[in-house]
Amino acid sequence: MNLKPKTKIKLDHLGQFYAAVNSENNPGTFSVSARLNEPLVPEVLQNAVNDLLQRLPFLNVCSKRGFLWHYHEVLATPPKIVNEKDFPALCSPFKKENNHLIRFIYGLRSITVEVLHTVCDGRSLAMVVSSLLARYFELLGEEINKERLVDCEEAMHIDEAEDAYARYADFRKSKLETAKDVYVPKYQQTAPRIMTQKLNLAQIKAKAKSHGLTITEYIMVHICNEFAKQRTKDNSKSRIAVNVPIDCRGFFPSKSLRNFVTHKTVIMPETMKFHEMAQDIKKQFSEINSDYIQSKISEMERLMRIGKFLPLFVKNKIIKKIGEDEGSGNSAGFSNIGLIKLPIEIQDKIETFTFALGAEPNMPYQFACVAVGDTLTLTTTITAKDTEIIDRILSVL
Repeated sequence: MNLKPKTKIKLDHLGQFYAAVNSENNPGTFSVSARLNEPLVPEVLQNAVNDLLQRLPFLNVCSKRGFLWHYHEVLATPPKIVNEKDFPALCSPFKKENNHLIRFIYGLRSITVEVLHTVCDGRSLAMVVSSLLARYFELLGEEINKERLVDCEEAMHIDEAEDAYARYADFRKSKLETAKDVYVPKYQQTAPRIMTQKLNLAQIKAKAKSHGLTITEYIMVHICNEFAKQRTKDNSKSRIAVNVPIDCRGFFPSKSLRNFVTHKTVIMPETMKFHEMAQDIKKQFSEINSDYIQSKISEMERLMRIGKFLPLFVKNKIIKKIGEDEGSGNSAGFSNIGLIKLPIEIQDKIETFTFALGAEPNMPYQFACVAVGDTLTLTTTITAKDTEIIDRILSVL
């Protein structure tokens, strides 16, 4: 199967959400990058991009507005790759109409793929970047086992483009989760920038295990702990809440390379003792199961169904209000893609992967991490002048 140019694609509910709230101040953009061990060949990368987007045409789209819904339209040609000297990789906003919603930025030894969240989620983008690397090295003459990747020599698989939310929604289980009176550090706003820190994966895994925690839980405890110290300095008593995206594929099987993610709002327990904080946060993560995931995705599906026949300009106002409420209900965001397993033939050609979130209103610090090989890379997207909180978190990891 393939999708011809001008084909219209209905957005999933997360896509509709980001299409409505997307703006200069809330771009809804994120990125996955790979740093190579040898200099990159731009011409070969462009050919790999062309092949990959022909294979996955639902990524090669622009945004359109209808009377009732936002939708995507397949474009005839893939985007041109851009040099980081001309367009730095900072998860910048996309222009809404008639332009690609995915961009490929290259450096001397790096490839960064930025995408609007209307198109896909972080797990999907990690697969896209891994498959792009496989195709790139394949065009350079390498023989690669693409068993777990997107093979550019095959036709598109229909299940790669499915709306998995619609398949698994159960309106009997819908549930809305919000946090109120949430602490946000006092800060002086600046232009967005991204800080990157490399960590030894085995070491941080061992530290987390010594406390009976996963890596995500361990980093989360340190984020909450340092936010709590800053909250004391700011003389605030508001709650600390961190938004954590959850990949639904771990609970409901899907091969979709579009969006299939929800989130958990983790509330910091009111204690400064590390062990107590760790156990409480671990308990909150243990509450994430298939029923919880289904209730979250079902609530958004229910809201979209209620507003099905409302004109788009009315829907946008409602969705933006929901977005404002959700944004004001979080002190920060933290997303962990996990370990990326590359084909053995290219493992020694890749130094690191990096995962970065775009800036969001009222959240001066956004955290993300990803691992490949023996390196875990933690990024912080910052819109605050002061980096003291980040420096303290990095010093204890």
